[in-house]
Amino acid sequence: MNKLLSLITRGWQKYTSWCDKMGLTENSQRCCMPRLQDPPLEKKPLTKDTGKSS
Repeated sequence: MNKLLSLITRGWQKYTSWCDKMGLTENSQRCCMPRLQDPPLEKKPLTKDTGKSS
């Protein structure tokens, strides 16, 4: 079990160092992962449509 954990840890460290070397970190804003963020809310005034025909 310790060998498996060691293997995963070494692999993760190599991956993160590769990402740092390639500039794919969150700090540099060049991350290759899609960002799931809500768009900014824009408040619009409530208006009634006066041009409707009955």
